[in-house]
Amino acid sequence: MRGVADAAPAHQGRFMVGKDERGSWIVRDSLGLTGGVFVDRQAAVHFAMVECDYAPGEVCAAPAGVVLSLDAVFASGRGQ
Repeated sequence: MRGVADAAPAHQGRFMVGKDERGSWIVRDSLGLTGGVFVDRQAAVHFAMVECDYAPGEVCAAPAGVVLSLDAVFASGRGQ
């Protein structure tokens, strides 16, 4: 069974790159400030690297079998 990641694990970088339940490449910000859906892995990694100003260790890949979700990132904008 594939797990869904709603919260970032202990510090593995600010941005996590992986796939969502539809198989789309996404970037999730552990601070919940930004994120997005991308056409491919390269675009997702590029976005994350630019967002963290190329800081070492701030972008990581989701562990094998983990499905990412952007629900937490976009939840703060609901109902406003």
